[in-house]
Parts: sequence; C-alpha cells; structure tokens
Amino acid sequence: MLTKNKRIADYAAKSNGLYLFKKSLISIAIGNVRSGIRKHMNRILYILLIIGLYSCGVNHNTKKKTENVETKKSTTTLKDFEFLQDFEKNKTKFITDTIQLYDHSTDGGDLVIFQSNNFEYDVLDFWLYGETGKLNYTYWTKKNRNTEFKFVRQLAYDYDRPYYEENYKTDSTIYYLSYSDSKTRLFDINNSEIINPEQVVKIKLELETFFRDVTKGIEIIK
Repeated sequence: MLTKNKRIADYAAKSNGLYLFKKSLISIAIGNVRSGIRKHMNRILYILLIIGLYSCGVNHNTKKKTENVETKKSTTTLKDFEFLQDFEKNKTKFITDTIQLYDHSTDGGDLVIFQSNNFEYDVLDFWLYGETGKLNYTYWTKKNRNTEFKFVRQLAYDYDRPYYEENYKTDSTIYYLSYSDSKTRLFDINNSEIINPEQVVKIKLELETFFRDVTKGIEIIK
C-alpha cells in the first residue's frame, strides 16, 4: 500500500515538474516573440523616420527650385507696364547703390541703381533738382546691359516760381516709353498710347540723350 502511494506521489511530482518546465518554455517563447516584435517595430519606426526626413528635404528643395523657376520665368516674359508693376512688388529684394550727380542741375541730384541676381533687369533711377522744378527719370534695362532699354518712365515737376519762394505751385507731367515690341511705344499718364510719331521720336530722343549725357564717365559695377 505504501509502495503504491509512493508511486502516485512520484508521478504527481514528475507531472508538476513537467508542467512547470512547459510553462517556463512557453514564457520564454512569449518573451522572445515580444522582443522580436519590439525590435521589428523599432526598425519600422526608424525606417519611417528616415523616409519622412528625406521627403521633407525633397519637398523643400523642389519648392525652392519651383520658386526660382517661376521668378525667372516671370521676369523674362515681362513687357510694357509689367516691368513697373514687378519692380514695385519686389523693390526690397534689390541691392541699391547711390551715386551723387553734379554739374547737371543747380541743386544737384543722384542716381540710385537697383540690381539683383534673381531678376532679369536692372533699374536706374535718376533725380535732378533745380530751383524751378525736378526731374525723375527711371530706366529698366536688360540685366548687365545698361544701354539696352526695356521700359522708361519720365516724370517732370515744374514750379511756377523758385521753390524757396512762398506759395509756389507744382505741375507735373509723366510719360512711359516701352521698348518691348519691335517699335518704341509712348504712353501718357493714363497709360493710353500716344500715336503721334513726332512726339514719340521727340520723347525717345530726349530720354536716350539724357541717359547718355548723365552716365558719361560713371562706372556702373555689375
């Protein structure tokens, strides 16, 4: 009887040990699976992070290149008053250089040169001051070719008496000269084209002569 009970006890002990052994193996297997999943997820997150950073870089460069292309495209297709509008919108993006002008008027004057590598034109803005008026002639020229005009604005202020006298009155006239087409076109203050050929030739000669005389001896750094 004791022997039989002992066999039963031994069998129970072995069964319990086997159960614990199997449980231990299952725990180890589950741990290994969880560890493998965790490592796999870390790899996936790392790959996704790299892809995200690369995509951001590509998108940024693409956007920058697109902006540059659009800027160059817009400036190379400008004509007539579009030069004036484009410059007014982007004036702060240009580098300026100011040159004092002497011997051209009683009260002197200055030339402000606007240049930028991002635009296909330069702007030369002249101011001359006198006792009975002032002149503001602005020339849009092809990039690095200051004698190849694209568009010109002529603005003249006339005083009815010297400016240092009280209550003087000012009158102003403005003309626009466009070189965008095969022929030179002249416009008035209302942007209406002037078709009088004699007036067109007169204003054109006046503006080109002024530019040539005032810039004589001035070295414009490009």
